[in-house]
Amino acid sequence: MNEKDWLIIRTVWQYQNITRAAEQLFTSQPALSYRLKQIERKLGIQLFEEGGRPLTSSTQGRYLAQHAEKMLNDAQQLRETLQRLSGPQQGELRLGVASNYAAYRLPDLLLRFTTQHPGINVNLVSGLSEEMYLKLQHDEVHIAVVKDNYSWKEGSALIEEDDYYLVSHQPVDPGLLPWLPQIRLNHGGHVTQLIDRWWKANYTLPPRIAMQVDKLEVCLAMVARGLGYAIISSYQPLPAQLIRTPVWVGGETIKSRTWLLWRHAGNALILPFIDICTALAATGERFSTSESNLDKRG
Repeated sequence: MNEKDWLIIRTVWQYQNITRAAEQLFTSQPALSYRLKQIERKLGIQLFEEGGRPLTSSTQGRYLAQHAEKMLNDAQQLRETLQRLSGPQQGELRLGVASNYAAYRLPDLLLRFTTQHPGINVNLVSGLSEEMYLKLQHDEVHIAVVKDNYSWKEGSALIEEDDYYLVSHQPVDPGLLPWLPQIRLNHGGHVTQLIDRWWKANYTLPPRIAMQVDKLEVCLAMVARGLGYAIISSYQPLPAQLIRTPVWVGGETIKSRTWLLWRHAGNALILPFIDICTALAATGERFSTSESNLDKRG
């Protein structure tokens, strides 16, 4: 089946008349009838009810006509996308980004992206990963940069991995953690589950939550003043005076994984952003707003 076949099926379905459809397709009625018979034989179906006057599409014929409409629209969209990709791209790219990534990794990444693609305007919203994922589902953003892949069935790419650490102002006895104050950072559902799994694997008592904060800066400031310990990922270089211990579950450290999620049939403007993120992931290059230059860590 090629594009011309899909056009034939759609046109015949629209007119329900071989002669009129042939006129629209600039072909003869015998030639059109012959091609329809070939399509039927190839697919093993009947496009029309037998003996129907006027011409009446069968159930299979109606379904195929609807599919023909989709195939022709997809072909047209593909041509338009390829045409746009042949020159400087222009338009709006909507990003939904997890808050900590937006704060510590995204600014320099966006600077590089907008420098390379000045015609693409970026519309950014940030928040919890779960919120950004919902925005992607509802087509409110073109790309979500989040902390879980959510078993997303369309486009996805793992772009970063960071370790989680228990950080404190002074050395702590791991056995005493249930009695020590914890500064809890709002990590979002997926990471919170991982940390809870680690806790339950090591302790029978619940943690003593002294404070709950939603900003990494606030969390680190509290820990640096000896007000409690925290469990955080290495989005940025941690203050040198803090003691950090990797958090292990099942023989491996808990990882903070950052994913790009997008729809396959999305805006063509997503491609340059995906390319730059996956290229950086392949080289291990990362951005950090705590330094003026790009910071490359293995």
